[in-house]
Amino acid sequence: MKTHIFIATTQGLVAIQNITPIDDEDISSVVSVNGTSTTANISSSYHNFVKKGVGIIQQMFGACSYRVDISARIDQGNSWQVAMYLAHLAQSKGLLGNGEVKQGDKVICATGEVNTSNLQVLAVSEVALKFKLAQPQLQHWKASGAEVQFLLPQANQSDLQHNSFTLIVNNLEQAATALPSSSPQHSAANIKHNKLASVNFRYIIAITATILALLMFFGVREFTSTTNTQQQTVTTKDVISQEDPSKTIQLLAQLKQDKSCAQTAIKNVYLSNQTFSELALSQLCKLHLKIPKSQLQVLLIAQDAYTVLPLIRSPQGWQIPLPKNRLSNRHYYLVTLSQTLNEEKVERLRIYREAMSKPDMLSESALTQWLQTQDVDFVIYTHKLVVK
Repeated sequence: MKTHIFIATTQGLVAIQNITPIDDEDISSVVSVNGTSTTANISSSYHNFVKKGVGIIQQMFGACSYRVDISARIDQGNSWQVAMYLAHLAQSKGLLGNGEVKQGDKVICATGEVNTSNLQVLAVSEVALKFKLAQPQLQHWKASGAEVQFLLPQANQSDLQHNSFTLIVNNLEQAATALPSSSPQHSAANIKHNKLASVNFRYIIAITATILALLMFFGVREFTSTTNTQQQTVTTKDVISQEDPSKTIQLLAQLKQDKSCAQTAIKNVYLSNQTFSELALSQLCKLHLKIPKSQLQVLLIAQDAYTVLPLIRSPQGWQIPLPKNRLSNRHYYLVTLSQTLNEEKVERLRIYREAMSKPDMLSESALTQWLQTQDVDFVIYTHKLVVK
């Protein structure tokens, strides 16, 4: 089930189709029309709505800037702000649809401006006209099996006769209640259930294997010597496969020797309890992770943004991309894996990550819990890049 967010305008409903985080302070947030290079006139206002200081989106959802795709132009006003906030919230939970409503989906149409200081929803104009234009489509979606709501500011409730579609909101906290609480396929209960099922399955396999071994032992006496040889071989193999990557792992930083990266010195970053020492962003030119050959994949998961990124291996090691935003501390996890997660599983991890309402809700224990459901051997390292 998806949640589709529409902006109610005096020209009809406009779908918020997609939101893409851009972790680059040099790029302004932009509103694009139908995924093209055509931008809406509200782009500059949206940029202000995002950035820290005057806006709220960056502070709430993490990225420096965003690209939003909408289905039609919006040229003026701020009545798109409540819908845009809800779209960011839905996207962070992995719920945001693209405006193509299907049976069982949820539709939220909204109009309202946001006071970015106290998060109150402010009155807007032409509410009756916006609802009149939206009503035929709302009725069609409801008849097609979708759940439909029309949000409007409390200050505008006298502009519109109450009906089955309307939800009156006074602040963003109330507006957020219109969204489903979480994505069912990524609920904590399901994760726990999958983990228990996996453990129970392993117990069954272990018991079955023990019974078979006993039967074979008592049935064929020659099995004893053969088994001893095989066990010795397996034990030797296990010792090799269980090589501790933390003993041979290195985080190599290329640091500036002058004002640029023309001359650098390589530093082996100190590792203690699976945590690398902090590095100053202002001095950093390149960063590589060197790990044993038994580790086949490395994932970078940001703790202060929604980034989930499989790293690329180079001759120098696994290259860690440096953030372009160097105005704030950056905290991230590095996960080394002895088996490769395919694209589908990486996407599941990304959705699990984005289902958290705020980026900093990700903890090492939560990441560990998710990885344990994948039946892979992994090690989690933490690192922080700091502003000095």
